[in-house]
Amino acid sequence: MNQYRLEPPEELTTSTDIVTRYGTVTLTWLEQHVVRVRIGPFEPGDRRPSVRRFMPPHQEGQHLVAQVLAYFQGEKINFNLPLYRRLGTEFQRRVWQALGQIPYGKCESYGDLAQRLDLPTSGARAVANACGQNPLLILYPCHRVVASTGVLTGYSAGIPWKRALLELEGVPIQHGRVHIAKKQPF
Repeated sequence: MNQYRLEPPEELTTSTDIVTRYGTVTLTWLEQHVVRVRIGPFEPGDRRPSVRRFMPPHQEGQHLVAQVLAYFQGEKINFNLPLYRRLGTEFQRRVWQALGQIPYGKCESYGDLAQRLDLPTSGARAVANACGQNPLLILYPCHRVVASTGVLTGYSAGIPWKRALLELEGVPIQHGRVHIAKKQPF
């Protein structure tokens, strides 16, 4: 007799693969909520952004997929979707929501983001850790956060992806650095 019983899942998860010119981006859905964005290996190629697998049946999901496709075709998209209630700690959610306020094509340092959240500059490390735990890459744009020197650091999908996303948004990068204006008004 098998001592392990498999219970039917309480909630159904599905995923949508979006092929981009840089590699595959996968959106994972829990019912109609996107709960994870996974970025695959950086494999640049001559590809047009397209959906490879599963178009969500709900209108919110279809709209988000269309936005992601438009983003990878170079359109200026500022994603505006609520965080699913079960994602992250209170502090992480606060950081992730602040990421959504960084405009398309702009960058901010971890320290400046900490100050914007009314944390001391020493809170930059905690902000960086929260960015590293961001489950909704691109949608909550942690790729727009860089070191105080402008160096591209700390992106869970890898620096080549971070660089590609910033370049896609028109951010000039020289010698692995971006220019950061102090106290940008977001």
